[in-house]
Amino acid sequence: MKLNLLSKYRTLLMGVAILWVMFYHSHVYVGSSKFLEFFKRIGYGGVDIFILVSGFGVYFSISKDNCIRNFYKKRVLRIFPYYYPIVLIVTIIAIKLGIWNSDSLFYNLTTLGYWRNVGLDKIYDWYIPALLFLYLLTPLYYKFFKINKTATTLCAISAAYIFSYSTYGTYEYLYNLTFRIPHYVIGFWLADFLIKNKEYEFNKITIILFAISLIVGVSILYYLYFYTPYFEIYGNYVSPFILITVPLCIFLCYFFSLFKSYKFPILTFLGIHSLTLFIFHEKILFLCHIILPSNIENVCAFILTFILAYVWQKLVDNIINKITITKKKTFQ
Repeated sequence: MKLNLLSKYRTLLMGVAILWVMFYHSHVYVGSSKFLEFFKRIGYGGVDIFILVSGFGVYFSISKDNCIRNFYKKRVLRIFPYYYPIVLIVTIIAIKLGIWNSDSLFYNLTTLGYWRNVGLDKIYDWYIPALLFLYLLTPLYYKFFKINKTATTLCAISAAYIFSYSTYGTYEYLYNLTFRIPHYVIGFWLADFLIKNKEYEFNKITIILFAISLIVGVSILYYLYFYTPYFEIYGNYVSPFILITVPLCIFLCYFFSLFKSYKFPILTFLGIHSLTLFIFHEKILFLCHIILPSNIENVCAFILTFILAYVWQKLVDNIINKITITKKKTFQ
């Protein structure tokens, strides 16, 4: 089991993550199955996978070209053209329908809605503002990281948890971000380690420790969910993923590696379109929930989300490619 599997199957991990998040957001009835109920309820763990994979991928990007301007340019092109037009359209419609007030346009376009705590039901989402914040700080973090990798990583993880728990009652609405910062910096550290140890293979003891960590983390969540009233208490349902995310990703990648001739086309599609799927799904699901019968709303929401995500990403990709090609020709 090699560490480079994380790089090889990064897109598939993103596919698993977005599918899990979409299942979590859906109104799918899981019946009397305790396993499915639990699996669905902790589907927010897909976000933790995204954050880990983002940190992992971002390190490769910034280490290849240590230019802050180029780094920010790549991040902006990766998110803004796909995200902002949809946010603008949805916000205007929501204001016209009286679902949101006129301030929502300002809060969504500046992403200040999340930072000002106007309420998650009054803004488009929290994830993109949080991700942009991580990208904004990445060049500064990278400078400290190059000085002392382990110390910087441990300080960032410690600071994230100290801030998360010490600000309960004041900035607890930031928990979706603060509890995920450790995954981002761990992804950073793993990418750096992989670059220096390209053929690194986990030994049996490490694999056993990964398995124990995964089992303990899942067991804590399972116990809190089914046997205590404390699952929803601040941090309880998020923090155990520090034990789950890395080993889960490692084992998933190993599973993918067992099927060398199979490309996992569905997961590949989901991974490639994960951003646009995220952008569309909740809003499409909300609309379907209002106008469609409960027995078909989820199926219709999934289908519509896949179609819109594919068409929108292809359209924006083509526009960006044309602009990029035109600029290259201009400067030649």
